[in-house]
Amino acid sequence: MHLDHSSAVRADVSRQNYSVCPRYWYVDATSKCSRCKKMFCFTIADQKRWYEELGFYVDSYAKNCRACRNDERKQKSLRQAYDRDIEATLCSNDIVAKKCLADVIDELCSYNSALPAKLHENRRLLNKQILRLTQQVDK
Repeated sequence: MHLDHSSAVRADVSRQNYSVCPRYWYVDATSKCSRCKKMFCFTIADQKRWYEELGFYVDSYAKNCRACRNDERKQKSLRQAYDRDIEATLCSNDIVAKKCLADVIDELCSYNSALPAKLHENRRLLNKQILRLTQQVDK
């Protein structure tokens, strides 16, 4: 990690969450993303937001670049939508909901992360249900 001390900005200690010692200064910190391995800067603005607005402990720091953090958030959101909706969607006759959930699964698969076999099985089941419902509408 490289710290740019010339960028130092005074921190608002009263808004920080710390157990032993607050962070009195923020400085731009450049390090390698643990996910994509590219160099990125954990900026003063990011630090101020993390420690003073979001309430993260001042001992925490960004291990991943912004793009990788956004990807992780997106994957988590998609997975939560899948987990929340799968049971009701499989039991319903709502073709729009089935297509939306199929899109969620497809997007999850696009991240190339390890997904449970049940998710892929449910995607095939949704395809069959969508096809059946589409054929019923066409008649």
